[in-house]
Amino acid sequence: MTDYLWDKSGEIDPEIERLERALGRLAQSSPPPPLSGSVRLQAGQGRPALSTPSRWMGVALLAASLALVVGGVTLAFRFRRPVPSWQVTTAAGLSSLPVGGWLETGDRERASFNVADIGTVVVEPHTRLRLLNTRAGHHSLELTRGTLHATIWAPPNQFFVETPSTLAVDLGCAYTLTVDDEGAGLVSVLVGWVGFKWHDRESFIPAGSACATRPHIGPGTPYNERVSPAYREALSTIDFAPREPSASNALTLVLNESTERDEVTLWHLLSRVPEADRDRVFDRLSAFVAPPPGVTRDGVRAGNRQVLDAWWDGLGLGSTSLWRTWSQQWNDNSNRR
Repeated sequence: MTDYLWDKSGEIDPEIERLERALGRLAQSSPPPPLSGSVRLQAGQGRPALSTPSRWMGVALLAASLALVVGGVTLAFRFRRPVPSWQVTTAAGLSSLPVGGWLETGDRERASFNVADIGTVVVEPHTRLRLLNTRAGHHSLELTRGTLHATIWAPPNQFFVETPSTLAVDLGCAYTLTVDDEGAGLVSVLVGWVGFKWHDRESFIPAGSACATRPHIGPGTPYNERVSPAYREALSTIDFAPREPSASNALTLVLNESTERDEVTLWHLLSRVPEADRDRVFDRLSAFVAPPPGVTRDGVRAGNRQVLDAWWDGLGLGSTSLWRTWSQQWNDNSNRR
């Protein structure tokens, strides 16, 4: 315990000084009122004196008050918890990124940090991000501009990155995520999977694939990174400008150029294109993966979630059941905020 608390010697403690100022406003500036019932005159003296019981009562009250103040200060020092933070490495050295704190790199500056004990992140120049949360099983960032490379070796659903147009959910992977100055984003997955979610719009992006996202729209359709530039441009029209006259021609190009490696793209398009065009996507996907039992044209046309999930499970890429469970958890948490 600092000596300043007892005799005001030594270095001034700012917390105790603040407490003194706060309590000082409550100090009594006028004489106390006369007491009745416990006051008697001592012989030969003209002022009242407290009886022995009253004097002991006053001493006891003073001691109790001091004990409360000292105890409160002691507890404040003992139980004050540091704000969780991550250590950031740059060319200039080490710094701390606390929860709620922002990291902004210059035009030629890179940074890196560990995601607790579950992974690493490398930040490119001209990037701005914030640490939103870090606790066991849940670590999240907000990326408002720039590029980060994340490598996560923990089980899925522990690392999240919020952007202006989507939530990126790590499903055990390595990926690169970029956000431009207008809030549009692009993820490129190297290993594992990334989930994109914005309201009810979802995308599942496997290794070797990429996916764009736009503000007020959310994630687009994932595509294999080996597709042609024209294929990517056509998907962008379908996803982000579906009412353009060229949207129908864009879908024709995608269907004609799709191969077996584009099953993930075709599955997403089942629910992205207008109902009148879903039969065309149904036929193209059927050429590579036969519809499982219970998957019908009527169900696909109606956008039936159980039918679509059953066909996804038939692709042999894993079940959607875990994603649905996690998605519901995020919705429940959002509703409680």
